[in-house]
Amino acid sequence: MISYQGNMVRIGRKPVISYVVACVTLFNSGKEEVMVRARGRSIPKAVETVGMLKKSFFKGLSIRSINIGSEDIKRLNGRGASISTIEITLARKEVTAPKVTL
Repeated sequence: MISYQGNMVRIGRKPVISYVVACVTLFNSGKEEVMVRARGRSIPKAVETVGMLKKSFFKGLSIRSINIGSEDIKRLNGRGASISTIEITLARKEVTAPKVTL
């Protein structure tokens, strides 16, 4: 099962297409923005997910923001570590109908 809360999809170990489908589902359910979030080794998969969405599924998709950072975690051996994070917020562009004047 893909982990998503509200409008956020968390990238993990599943295939990229699983996360693409989760994002498409959120957009089709009426969400105007979807955030793709990944940590550590999953960051390239998040970038690939966004690329696939823009190229194949939503031609008018725009990247609203990209936030990078790090989180402090505690490893199993008790030592602390820092892990990189990325959050990519996507938005559908509004398609406006052409003005018709009579």
